[in-house]
Amino acid sequence: MKSTDIKKLYLVHSWVGLVTGVLLFVIALTGAMSVFGRPEIKIWANPDIRSGIDIDTQRIETLIETHASHLPARFHEEILVFMPGTRSYANLRILFEDHENEEAVYLTFDNQTLEVIDRQDGTPREVFAQRRTDIADFIVDFHADLHLGRPVGLLLTGLLGLTLMASIVTGFIIHRQKLKQLFTFRWRRSTDITLADSHKLFGVWGMIFHGVIGFSGAFLGLATVLLIPAAAFVSFGGDQDKLIETFNTTPEPVLAQVQAPTRIADALEHALSYDQDMRMEVMSIYGYNDKNAVIYVSGVGSDNVSRQILKYAGAEGHLDDVFGQFEKVGGVTSYILDLMFPLHFGNFGGPFVKLLWTVLGLSTALLPLSGLMLWIERGVKAKQSSVSLNTYTRFNRLITGACGGIVLACAALFPTQLYLIATDTIHNTGFIIGCVFFSLWLLAIAWAFLAPSVSSAAKHILYTAGVILLSVLPLNTLITGDSVLTSTVNQQWETLIADVTLFVLGACMVFFTRKGVKASQSATQANKTQDDTSSAPTNTATQHVVRLGD
Repeated sequence: MKSTDIKKLYLVHSWVGLVTGVLLFVIALTGAMSVFGRPEIKIWANPDIRSGIDIDTQRIETLIETHASHLPARFHEEILVFMPGTRSYANLRILFEDHENEEAVYLTFDNQTLEVIDRQDGTPREVFAQRRTDIADFIVDFHADLHLGRPVGLLLTGLLGLTLMASIVTGFIIHRQKLKQLFTFRWRRSTDITLADSHKLFGVWGMIFHGVIGFSGAFLGLATVLLIPAAAFVSFGGDQDKLIETFNTTPEPVLAQVQAPTRIADALEHALSYDQDMRMEVMSIYGYNDKNAVIYVSGVGSDNVSRQILKYAGAEGHLDDVFGQFEKVGGVTSYILDLMFPLHFGNFGGPFVKLLWTVLGLSTALLPLSGLMLWIERGVKAKQSSVSLNTYTRFNRLITGACGGIVLACAALFPTQLYLIATDTIHNTGFIIGCVFFSLWLLAIAWAFLAPSVSSAAKHILYTAGVILLSVLPLNTLITGDSVLTSTVNQQWETLIADVTLFVLGACMVFFTRKGVKASQSATQANKTQDDTSSAPTNTATQHVVRLGD
């Protein structure tokens, strides 16, 4: 490739990084956390389910039968059962839905007594919007659409996925001659060399992962906003509902209008034992107590990468079929669509895959950050630059505040959740979590611009985040009584691992921040000493000349 083409690609690579680098860091960092959002952080955030929940299939069947008998038959059209502590909810929840009138009755149950603790009536959208959220829901939703909602949030995160892919492709072409330096990391050299090596290592070693995350993120963000409307416009005259109905793998059955009890317990019992590594999340019952009733059970997390859907004949309770979420699309396309969610969130293959996805996700976050820091470092040292020194300084402050601030805001989510557990009287928990999160983020950005120097701002932000993380373990012990010892005895592994991990991360953050401060002070002192030494002969010579003149 010609040098002029390389220069053009370098400009594209640089501008893409400058424009989207901070947002890419934010999305990648929260994505790394979202990998363990459900169910691990969900379990940690809800003490009632930390010890696990024994699902009594027969009691759930009786529960559905009891409450269905008190509702009009139109609410038997579809019944959704959300398993506790697996997806978005800590408690068992059952939704009775009337599709024709768009009405729903939404019941929340105590996991131990199975008594109704909350009832909501309205449209399905309204009752879902009123759910009590925790930090697991908040961070996963923030990663998906930055809490900007549809279509703006999904469109933005989808476009960021495309820019990540563009950065990977252009970066690989630009640095193709440096692949032989894959094992080179000169951390004792100058700052710009260290940043260059870091940027290269993050990019090349994680290139396949970054590409997969960028592509799947772009698809998940843009599918609802652009792809589905476009496909509906081309093939279904703009009717999106018809498109979804055509390719829906869980269609409603043709009812026989003949009464027959739906054997929910048998189907659910089989689903829970179908694959020990699969996490069953949602059960959908169509045509409750009809001879042609169908039960679908959806699960994720086994060695099968894609989400699995188990289909049962409701009247007999036996398994009819097992298929993927998009199998009805057919061909290679169905396999690609089935892979989008699990490949993006790493919810397959168990904890090891999740840990790997988290580490690689952090490298995705550090990729744009190291690139931005490298651009600033080289710009400041350049003899001639089209950008002023003040511009580099302001941009450096923005990066410090925005990127350091998101780390601080994410750290603060955990003590915030413990505060909500301690009070247990606040219903609008999402509002409180959001206020703490966005307030700390904005304060960090403001302090980055108000602090005497960028280094002092970074020091204060990282010290604060480290101390907050260190406080989570003792606060959890104080508020919930789940200490390291009790969590180990009770085999509350999610709680134990979360507390210890946060404590270690906090200790590392404080340690390395302190080490960085000392290194900076030593470098400053060395430079000052060097300046004094270099200026000393000049002063002596000047004095000697003065004496000769006298």
